[in-house]
Amino acid sequence: MIREKESIDTQLLAFRAQFPHAERGIRYVNHAAQSPLARDTVAAINEHLTERHNGTMMTYERDMEVIAECRERIRSLINAAEARQIAFAANTSEGLNRVTSGLDWHPGDEIILNSIEFPSNVQPYRKLEPLGVRCIFVDAADGTIPVERIEAAITSRTRMVAISAVQFLSGWHADMEAIGRLCRERNIWFVVDGIQAAGVTPVDVQRWQADAFATGGLKWLMAPMGIGFLYLSDRLCERLKTPDPGWLSVEEPWDLLRYDQPLRTDATRYEAGVANIPGIYGLNASIGILLDTGIERIFGQVRRLTAHLREGIRSNGLEAKGLRSFTSQDRSRLSGILTYCLPESIDHDALEAAFRSEGIFVSIRDKKLRFSPHGYNTEEEIEYILRVTEMIYSTLQ
Repeated sequence: MIREKESIDTQLLAFRAQFPHAERGIRYVNHAAQSPLARDTVAAINEHLTERHNGTMMTYERDMEVIAECRERIRSLINAAEARQIAFAANTSEGLNRVTSGLDWHPGDEIILNSIEFPSNVQPYRKLEPLGVRCIFVDAADGTIPVERIEAAITSRTRMVAISAVQFLSGWHADMEAIGRLCRERNIWFVVDGIQAAGVTPVDVQRWQADAFATGGLKWLMAPMGIGFLYLSDRLCERLKTPDPGWLSVEEPWDLLRYDQPLRTDATRYEAGVANIPGIYGLNASIGILLDTGIERIFGQVRRLTAHLREGIRSNGLEAKGLRSFTSQDRSRLSGILTYCLPESIDHDALEAAFRSEGIFVSIRDKKLRFSPHGYNTEEEIEYILRVTEMIYSTLQ
């Protein structure tokens, strides 16, 4: 047991060493908004750009190797069956729009959403309303979406359930297996916004029976902006149209003058043109770091940190002073996000500025204070954050 503990600590220390801001005393617990870039991620991008600038300049062969490696790392990260089920996308919205634009919709079709989704997981569905498609919003004002609420909203017209694996504001980690099982039993498409889950919590698209899983890389995946991916199950992929094909969508793209060749049959047909290659270099390096550290290890550390933070806020008397938890107490539904409702008397802009002046990065969203530590954060950082939170909150109240 001692050796196992030492191994875990060593892996997390190696993870932490990737981030120079930690050496400067910056306590960054805002990964649900945007993550800092790791040393290896920056190095991978810079190496590629240097080659383009003043090296071989034509980096196609190496680029193809990195694309293949990154696709395989994504497959491993989310436990997809095959790498061909992964398509690169600029962001979550682009991935989800590929799904909604590719299906045939009919007036009266229903899509089940909920009332606390980030807009990326709403607008791709609302665009279908002029076609007569109805978006049904399950009430989640308390920050939770139990599977029973989703089941109660299903009717004979339900075509799709779309939900974030982890909610951006409350941190609610949905029971993905139960929702997936329900959707498969009812022959309903199950589409997942994974941006608050991938990179911090274990993801298993096969066990979840997810038909689509879309995410961007800038949050817990710790990748550059403008790069992400879309996973498609085989059963959904074969049903989707490809409304925006490009030269790379076909079976033999380098057979340049054969215009009548068929499209690829897997998810890669959605990569219509040249991808964000520097972004893929960064994403590949970042996912490599996460896989080397171990997602289970990362999630275990994050759960310890959020539990420490929650208990500290309670024992410091801040809950009694109006800092009310918006994150569920259900341990099976916890994620990397811990959020508190703020009293109206608090100046929210002043609160965020006060944290920043003490070297702490947090978010304030919808009049709520959100903490989101990653696996490289430490108990010592949480202790510091607790002391500062108590001081700032008492001063601004």
